[in-house]
Amino acid sequence: MKKLLLVFALALGFTSVSHAGILIEPYLGYEMGKTKNPDGKFDGSQVGLRLAYAAPIFFWGGLDYTLGVSGTSKPDSLPNEDGKRSTLYGVVGMDFPILLRAWVGYGFMDEMKFENSGKAKGTSYKVGVGFTGLPFISLNLEYVNEKFTELDGVTIPGDTKNDSYVLSVSLPLEF
Repeated sequence: MKKLLLVFALALGFTSVSHAGILIEPYLGYEMGKTKNPDGKFDGSQVGLRLAYAAPIFFWGGLDYTLGVSGTSKPDSLPNEDGKRSTLYGVVGMDFPILLRAWVGYGFMDEMKFENSGKAKGTSYKVGVGFTGLPFISLNLEYVNEKFTELDGVTIPGDTKNDSYVLSVSLPLEF
């Protein structure tokens, strides 16, 4: 009996449920938010991709590129204007063993190209949580806070901000 327990313990000792590898996570989402200076609303669809290193125990870190395919700025006192966003985030996250995951990201390259107003640049951060109870996919909710500091190379006076929420679905794949 002792030999059987020893063999069983050795077999379990050499098998491992932890792993380290690459996380590739494409996602599709819809953003809804409010802008300040000018006051108004912003909404639109986006696609993105997270590439990260997944550590053996729950943590991952890497890059997250978001491309706003189409978005509409709806300032209260100005005409509506379409724009496209591109943001590159550095992200770190954690996959909990209870069907949840969470992450934070800092957008060090944040650009918004408007049809008529030009190109705004700034920085942003985001905080997200995902539900992984469904097979293969994750349902996500993110809060994104952006601050634009320049428009076509000229410093913007005051605080031009965008606070928004993003609902997305993603396919987290680990290799």
